[in-house]
Amino acid sequence: MRTDYIDILSLISNNLYKSAGQVMQVASEMIHANTFCIAINDRLTTTVLKSFNREITMLEEGLIVDNEQSYCHLVIEKSVGPLVVPDNMTHPLTKDMDATQFVGGCSFMGVKIITPSGDVFGSLCAFDHNHYQYHEKDVALLQSLAIFFANVLELEETARTLKKAEEASQELLEEKANLLAIMSHEIRTPMNGVMGMASLLHSTELSEEQKEYVDIIESSGKSLLTMLDHILKYSKLEAGKMELDSLPFDIRFHIERMLLLFSTDISKKGIFLSAEFDPKLPKLVWGDSNKIRQVLLNLVSNAFKFTSQGGITLAVKLISNEPEASSVRLAFSVTDTGEGIAAEKVDRLFQSFSQVHVTKESEQEAGTGLGLFISKQLVELMAGQIRLEKSDSNGSCFTFEIPLRLNQDE
Repeated sequence: MRTDYIDILSLISNNLYKSAGQVMQVASEMIHANTFCIAINDRLTTTVLKSFNREITMLEEGLIVDNEQSYCHLVIEKSVGPLVVPDNMTHPLTKDMDATQFVGGCSFMGVKIITPSGDVFGSLCAFDHNHYQYHEKDVALLQSLAIFFANVLELEETARTLKKAEEASQELLEEKANLLAIMSHEIRTPMNGVMGMASLLHSTELSEEQKEYVDIIESSGKSLLTMLDHILKYSKLEAGKMELDSLPFDIRFHIERMLLLFSTDISKKGIFLSAEFDPKLPKLVWGDSNKIRQVLLNLVSNAFKFTSQGGITLAVKLISNEPEASSVRLAFSVTDTGEGIAAEKVDRLFQSFSQVHVTKESEQEAGTGLGLFISKQLVELMAGQIRLEKSDSNGSCFTFEIPLRLNQDE
């Protein structure tokens, strides 16, 4: 379990960092500067961790500069807030620096990367050899991303520290679930800030290309938030803290409302999403509608990712309903017309952190590999079973069966 725990932290860190890099690259397209970089500062040197260049290469990844000769140092030590330099050749902070001769004449913008605990990791910076004029919305976007990256980098450092601790000690942290929940919250807060900024950008005058960039930021953000939900649910399941509710609900109503969440994306993709209900279904049943909804969301989301034509059908059938019985057994199935799952990968289904269905086209949508594992745990928690009914080149079908009461538990 110790190794599994460290692997979980590493996976969270790697996935978040990869996704954050994709968001950062999109942000660099929205700020019309030539070079966009993430720099890490240890008070002795500055290292360019990630860079994006357009027309010319102004900075390369891995570049290490003495602290006193780095613009990152200026952002951290010489500026109270964001540092904006319209012309580095004439600005008093930059005109006499060796770094200015290295990058050449340009405009510059930089913001600090500061963790919630107050530690400064480095800076996010933008350079432009054509002296791009930075606007308030550019600074605001960079600040939102800096907050997000601060949490990603702090999580990465936490994972490294825990790995070292695991090598020196055989003790397992007992508060695993709480730690994951805290980290999930700390990343969710700035991520919501990024999503909010993207929403504000949508309300401004943007070109069609810029609108597409904002859409990508929102899509990446939603993907990260979904992944955090999966990690949090996983930690609760592992800790045995997941409990069942028993409340009355209308199956048809809940499913139809859930499917509305996919309406926009389904329309954009040009496929169909339909629901089929057994006419013998009872009007109301007692159970945990939220957990049923979560399982169905996972199954429909997976089907949507890998279905490019045709569509998806969610069906609910009555399996058993004996006279005078106090409960019924229902079967829920999600059938798609996607590409199917390779036979050699079927045995890896429902395993934690297992991504059995990643293609070049879907790589950016790949998450933690926890969706089916969590679904299996939730179904079993509800005294049911889940399985892959069929999968071939014509599509896949996942089915789960659960018992539900017809009246309140006594």
